[in-house]
Amino acid sequence: MRVSFLLALVLTGSSLAFGNLFTTVKSGFSGVETRDVSVAFFTQEKLTKRIQGNGFPKSAYQYARLVEPELGVPPKVNLDKAVEIPIYVAGVQKYGNLGHSCDNPTRLGKETVSGSVIQRYEGRTAEGKPLPDVVWVAFGRNSSDDPKDVIGSVQMIGYNRRTGATAFFESSDRIDPWVNLDERTLRMRGTLPWIDDPKEFDRAFVPPGNTQCVECHQADPFITNTFINGAKIPGTNDAVVPVLDDDSPYYVIGGENWDMRTIHIEDNSCFDCHRVGQNTLKLFMNNGWDPNKHMPPNDPGSLSDDLRELLKVWVDGPDNVDGAEWIIPPSQGRKRQVVGDDYPHQSAFNKPDLDHKKFSKNGKKEEEWQKNNLGGKNKSLSDVEKQEVTKLLQQLPDAGIRRLFEDWIEKNGADQEILDKLRGMVKSY
Repeated sequence: MRVSFLLALVLTGSSLAFGNLFTTVKSGFSGVETRDVSVAFFTQEKLTKRIQGNGFPKSAYQYARLVEPELGVPPKVNLDKAVEIPIYVAGVQKYGNLGHSCDNPTRLGKETVSGSVIQRYEGRTAEGKPLPDVVWVAFGRNSSDDPKDVIGSVQMIGYNRRTGATAFFESSDRIDPWVNLDERTLRMRGTLPWIDDPKEFDRAFVPPGNTQCVECHQADPFITNTFINGAKIPGTNDAVVPVLDDDSPYYVIGGENWDMRTIHIEDNSCFDCHRVGQNTLKLFMNNGWDPNKHMPPNDPGSLSDDLRELLKVWVDGPDNVDGAEWIIPPSQGRKRQVVGDDYPHQSAFNKPDLDHKKFSKNGKKEEEWQKNNLGGKNKSLSDVEKQEVTKLLQQLPDAGIRRLFEDWIEKNGADQEILDKLRGMVKSY
């Protein structure tokens, strides 16, 4: 099992920006090399059945075989050809560790460091045939301000815009055998192993584990915020990461038992252009993002009443608000569906905010709760909760994952997001 480096700091997936369903842009793509791949590798046996039922194979190589019928082969990631994500301070691009004071921070509770890169790839079969409905995005996230100490991760997300099929690949604990950083800018460089060398590919990548990627990738596979959208396809003003619409199909190959629900509210304009991942929205707002200063892009703040209604539904639950409901996205030719209490894949991350209900019962004002829980830094932990963090760390049987948590906490401190993540990890064992 593997948790994304620095815990939840993966490509989070709420479509928080407006836009139309993306069209494949050929300029700026890196072609997928296929000459070293045996065609028989993918064509002799289509892994249409999940290993041990619904779920994920143990290795990235096996997962690549599983997703091939829908997504073709994953790209060979060359970070040198990827687009660097620029970080700005007062409109000027800067390098190094910019903390939280830059114009386009990550909004993930960590300091923003320059050097991260993104690339979009057109889907291809093992034989090299283009798959126009398929797009892959590779994301190199730099977390180090020391070029001699490579810390970060490389993720790949594959997506079929026709069927909604999605695959998530995460890098292994150490990427330094293949990745290095430029001295001044900290830009990530290097080429990751590919499927033509299965053992090396499995050293570099792992498939999803017990943690549900949709805990952050709720609305659709890709995130769009000012940090991610800083990377543009060369020669255009189009972001490298695609923006999907409000009814884009979406399901995760291997994640058939994941919680795919998002909230929908009839006649609420927040949903005119995209679905909303409520857990992701809360994560961003906890880290200083104010939707009313950004949304909608053409008239920020004009939907403040709709936002207030959305937050109320998250607190009270869709079942208790007229016009609100849980939906799961369309997929594999099926339209989106409304689901209720009998939905079999409900998960803790997708439940109404009980903390707010307790807060309200104590007579606190709504505005005070929003200030403490939906803005600024993540809610700090009580002494009892800090002791719980220590106990949960001791219960993690995987030493590598435990070190990741400990290193993150030592550098950034423990907050509510970390506690929730630890609870989920320990429970999953």
